Amino acid sequence: MERSLRLEGHISAEEVRRSPYLYLPVPVPPRASRLHVSYEYSDPVTAPFGLGPGNTVDIGIFDPRGHDFIDAAGFRGWSGSAKREFFIAPHEATPGYIRGPLFPGDWHVLLGIEKANPEGVRYDVTVSLTLDEDDPPTAEAPAVPAAQPAPKAKGRSRWVKGDLHCHTVHSDGLNTVDEIVTNAIERGLDFLAVTDHNTNTHHEDLARLAHLPITLIPGEEVTTYWGHANMWGLREWVDFRCADSESMQAVQRFVLQRGGLISMNHPKSVGPPWLFEGWNGYPCMEVWQAPWRFYNWESLERWDNLLRGGERVIAVGGSDVHSIPPKPPRHPHGLGNPCTWVYAEGGPSEESILEGIREGHVFITDDPNGAQLVLTADADGDGKFEAMMGDTVEAAEGRQVSFRVWTNGGSDRRLWIICDGLPLDVIPLDGPEATHSFSLELSGRSYVRAELRGFRGRPERGEVVWAMTNPIWLKTS
Repeated sequence: MERSLRLEGHISAEEVRRSPYLYLPVPVPPRASRLHVSYEYSDPVTAPFGLGPGNTVDIGIFDPRGHDFIDAAGFRGWSGSAKREFFIAPHEATPGYIRGPLFPGDWHVLLGIEKANPEGVRYDVTVSLTLDEDDPPTAEAPAVPAAQPAPKAKGRSRWVKGDLHCHTVHSDGLNTVDEIVTNAIERGLDFLAVTDHNTNTHHEDLARLAHLPITLIPGEEVTTYWGHANMWGLREWVDFRCADSESMQAVQRFVLQRGGLISMNHPKSVGPPWLFEGWNGYPCMEVWQAPWRFYNWESLERWDNLLRGGERVIAVGGSDVHSIPPKPPRHPHGLGNPCTWVYAEGGPSEESILEGIREGHVFITDDPNGAQLVLTADADGDGKFEAMMGDTVEAAEGRQVSFRVWTNGGSDRRLWIICDGLPLDVIPLDGPEATHSFSLELSGRSYVRAELRGFRGRPERGEVVWAMTNPIWLKTS
C-alpha cells in the first residue's frame, strides 16, 4: 500500500536570517518498508557553482531517534542540493543516506536554505511511503559502517603522497567511491581521504576497499553556510548545522576530543570563504585547494598571518575533485592537484599519516609527479639535518643554526626562503635537482619555511607556487 504526504510552504528572508534550517515533521506509521522524498523550490539558482541570483535549498532527513545538534542519533542522510529525490529502505538507500529500518514515529525532513531571494523561497516536498500488510521484522539499528580501529603502520618510515579532499556520488560528486579509489591508485597516490559533504555513508565503501594498495582515510567535509571544514579519522557522522562561531567551535571540540583531525577549508574568496569569527584551535588549514591560480594566494596570506600570530597551524592541500573521467568534467584538474606529502613513521597507514600531519611533517606540491621540496635543519650542530618541517629547533642566543632545502623540480624556477612571513632570500635554480644551505641566528625569529615558484603558461600572469613546505619553528634558549 502506498501513502503520500505533501508539505508546502514559504520561508521569508527574515526567517532564513534567524535560522537557515527548517524541520518538516513526517509521521511514519508501523509497517513502512520504503520512504521516498522528492522536492522542488522556487527560482533555483542556475549559474555554475551556485553563483548568481536565485534560491538554493538543501535537503536531509532524521528519524524519530532525534535531531538535537551534535548528538543527533536520528541522522539518516543529507544530499545538499545535489539530488532532488532520495529513498531509504531496510536494505538499500540513495548514496548519502543510511539504509535500515523505518522506525515508526515522527521523522523530520530537514531543509537548509543556503540562499534566499529578498522575497523568500517557496518549497514543495512530497513524501511517499510503502506500507506492508504484515508487521516488519524487529527493528535493528540502521546499517552504518562499524567502528574499526585504524590499521597500524608496518614498514620503513618514508614520505608518502596523497589527496585529502575529494567527493563522490555520496554527496555532490559524479563518481563512485570505486572509481575515485581506482584513479588514485593509477595516479600513484599512497593515500586518499574521501570527504563527502555532511554524510558518512561512503565510509562503508572505503572499508570494503581496504584491501587495495592504498591507504584509505575516512573523512567528511563539514559543510556549513559560513565555511567548510574537513574532518579525518573518525568513523561516525559529524554534525554540520552550525550557524555561528560558538556552534562551529563545538564541532571542532567534538572532532578533536574523539581523536580526529579537523581543517579549515579553502579560506579564500572563491572557496567558499571561511566567515566564522573563530580561527584559532584548528590544527590544519587547507592552504592549497585545486590549481594554484584558484586564488590560493589568499589562503597563503591568511595562513601566514596565523603563523605570525603564534598559531601553529599545519598547511595541507586537497584537490576538492568532484568528477574524473569517464564522467563529465566539472573542473580542469584531477586527483592529486595539489598533492600533500606526509612523512609516515613506520610506513603508510591511516594512523601514521594523520600523526604525521599533526606533527607538521608535511609539504605540498602541484602534482603527484611534480616537484618535491623538503626543508631540514641541523638542530644540534652535529652535521646531521635531523629536524624537518613541523619540528622546533632551539639554540642559544647568538648561535647560528644550519638549514638545508632540497628540491627535485627546480629547473628555471626560484627558491624562496620565508621567515616570519617575509622573504629572507630568493635563489634562482638552474638544474632539476638542487640543494641550498643557509644559516640563521634565531633570536627574534619564529619560523622559517620554503616555497618553489616559477612561471606556468603565460609569463605576464606572474609566477605560481609549484611546491611549499610547512615551517620549522625557531626558539632561542
